[in-house]
Amino acid sequence: MYTIPENKKLITPDSGAFQYMGRIDFDDPARPVLVWPASCAETIFTGTSVGVVFKNIKMQDYTSLGYIIDGVQGRIEMGDEYEDTLYMLAEGLEDKEHTLKIFKRLAAAHYVDFGGIVVDENAVCRNPEKKYDYKLEVYGDSVTAGEVTEAIWYEGQCDPAHHSQYDNSHFSYASSLARKLNAELHLMGQGGIALFDGTGYFCSDQLTGMLSCYDKIQYSPYKDRKAWDFSRFTPDAVIIAIGQNDHNPDPERIKTPEYRRKWKDAYIGMLNDLREKHKGAKFVLILTVLGHDKTWDEALDEIVAEVNSPDVTHFTFTRCGCGTNGHPRATEQEEMASELFQYFKTNIIR
Repeated sequence: MYTIPENKKLITPDSGAFQYMGRIDFDDPARPVLVWPASCAETIFTGTSVGVVFKNIKMQDYTSLGYIIDGVQGRIEMGDEYEDTLYMLAEGLEDKEHTLKIFKRLAAAHYVDFGGIVVDENAVCRNPEKKYDYKLEVYGDSVTAGEVTEAIWYEGQCDPAHHSQYDNSHFSYASSLARKLNAELHLMGQGGIALFDGTGYFCSDQLTGMLSCYDKIQYSPYKDRKAWDFSRFTPDAVIIAIGQNDHNPDPERIKTPEYRRKWKDAYIGMLNDLREKHKGAKFVLILTVLGHDKTWDEALDEIVAEVNSPDVTHFTFTRCGCGTNGHPRATEQEEMASELFQYFKTNIIR
């Protein structure tokens, strides 16, 4: 158990000093749990130092937590913190007002039980109370979650050997698009996820699909799952990026009429459920620049035609399915975000 250093104090998560963003578990307001990638807490503090208190709930070996102080990004290499732990993020700062953002870099590799921040004894913390122009919800796989984005010297190439050290949701196209739109973002991206259970790559020993996760706040099959209250966030637009991993374990199934019908019906079922929950929202179906069979893009075209609503469209990137054989790096994610931004400004935001 950590101790608060001399001449410092704890600012608790329920103090009113934080602005939160993302699908976060607030069942205990004093101990919010950050689950999905890019979920974050922001504050403004005075003084010369700042640290973060958390309990790390691990589900794979490597985990890290992101932070941004005065616009400069860093990360904490997390260990086996199954009890509250204090990590000092910065000391010796100029004694003035500073900005701090703590965010989840990774998806279900872990959950973060947030316990607050530690600042100088005489410091003042306040809620930034950012004003957003838009609300955006995004569902997708590893590309959406920002996996391997920091391997920036591998643009257009297969991934280097990695164990999540290059993953960073901050550089995903979804996060970048949200910044361009000045949008409040709920990002539901999970590496390896496909539509159905038993397909894709998420949780290799019990393959779990988006149909089992999209309506959850805590969604890992290795922990108790918890339903999400959709009334807590009503987006103006929803992006769905599912279809990249659905070829596993049978890449040819989507080309058979029976399975294609089954897959499209399930996709439409999830889509229509979200449309019912988010009345008036615009829905954009996509796949990314990561290499894939164009059959999946064709299936999305068919879904849009069958739904037949002006609120549901299919956007295709210039290099969709052929931009890279590895996960898109930060630069390639930015390429996607820029194309989506132009599409939103022209077709979605009126």
